[in-house]
Amino acid sequence: MEEIKINVSNKVWIGGLLAMGVMYVGLIGTSYYVRGKNSTIDLIFVLIIMTAFTIIPQFIASRTRLVITDTSLTVKTKEEWIVQFDGVESFYVDKFNGKTFIGIRYKDNTEEAIADGEIAKERKSRLKSDLQGYPYEIYVNWLSKTPKEICDLLNQRINSSKN
Repeated sequence: MEEIKINVSNKVWIGGLLAMGVMYVGLIGTSYYVRGKNSTIDLIFVLIIMTAFTIIPQFIASRTRLVITDTSLTVKTKEEWIVQFDGVESFYVDKFNGKTFIGIRYKDNTEEAIADGEIAKERKSRLKSDLQGYPYEIYVNWLSKTPKEICDLLNQRINSSKN
C-alpha cells in the first residue's frame, strides 16, 4: 500500500490570511481616523508583511500532520512521534473539551496499554503538553480529512497488517 499524508486543511491558512487582511484594513482605518495619513501606515504595512513571511514558511514546513504507512502512523506535532500498528488493537473517534481526537487502544501485552478510564483521568494534564495527547490521542481538528475518514484508514491499516 502507498503512504498516505494528511495535511492541515487549506481553510485554516485561508482563514488566517483573511484575518490578517481584516486586521490590516482595520489598522489603516483607525490610523486615518485618529491621525490622518502619515508614516504609521507604512510601519503597520511592514509589520504585517513581516508577519506573513514568518507564517508562510511555517505553513510549508508543518503542512503535513499525519503520515500513514503499512506499519506505522507518524504524528507530526512540535515533536514527532510514531505509533507502530503491531501494538495497537484499534482506533476510535472521540471528543473532549471541544477538541476532536482519535484515541488509540493498545493491545494488552504492550507497555502503553492502560484502561480507557485511566486515559480519561489523565486528559487534563496531557492537553497542556507539547505532544498533545501522546501516546493515547491524536488531535485531528482542522485537517484535510474528517476524523471518521482518518480513523477508518487507520483501522483498515491495522486489519491489513494482521493478515
